[in-house]
Amino acid sequence: MSDTARFALIQLDRDSRDPMALAKALAAARETPVQDQVLAAKKAWGILAEDLPEREARALGQALQSSGVKCAVGPTGALAKLPAGEPARAVDALPDDEPILVAAAGLTVSTFTTRTEEKGPSAAQKITSAAVMMGTGIPLKIGGRKRTVEKTQEDKSLVFCVDLYYEAPARRLQIDASRFDFSCLEQRMLYQAQGNLKLLLGDLVEAAPGAWLNHGARVLLEGQPMRTMGYGSAEDLEREARWLLTLRALGI
Repeated sequence: MSDTARFALIQLDRDSRDPMALAKALAAARETPVQDQVLAAKKAWGILAEDLPEREARALGQALQSSGVKCAVGPTGALAKLPAGEPARAVDALPDDEPILVAAAGLTVSTFTTRTEEKGPSAAQKITSAAVMMGTGIPLKIGGRKRTVEKTQEDKSLVFCVDLYYEAPARRLQIDASRFDFSCLEQRMLYQAQGNLKLLLGDLVEAAPGAWLNHGARVLLEGQPMRTMGYGSAEDLEREARWLLTLRALGI
């Protein structure tokens, strides 16, 4: 093996997510305070480390094993690569084959709106300026001149999505609950996207009993609080998918 080869460390238990327990194990392995490892644990999503020298990866793996974290070391290049996403807007767009992985998540999406506003002295400032002018004869402009400014406003919304992964050929179909046609649910269709996505997800899982489910899909189907999902971005969802597809390819 080349000295320049890079290695990854992955968890082997796919059915439990406990970032705090992982943070404690990472803190023990790296000899740091637990709080220093909380963010890394939350962002790991099964891939504990990537692109490490082999000796460092194996040392970290042994330390984590001693703390009860089941993990394995292998070349970074062996991690699964994700196919490009293809939007699916209706159930007819989905392949007839069963997916091998159903990955759902609730993601907070920010949208930014910029508008132009006219800024200038307030009514009270205009009155004060007039009073100063009348009393002193000095044309003092309180509040400054009238000017145009741009103001950007951030709005956050919770978006629910499902990525369906297929093999032979490898494909990734992406469902955005806010843009999907849920008429396939017929009389069961609700008036909110989250509920409709949960119903559709249940149908997909029932039709594909061999498919693996990610953490977000289990949270949604089991009716757990949305805050327990823990996805900070679409990158978190993709990292988890890479991990699960790697485990599946290894037969774990």
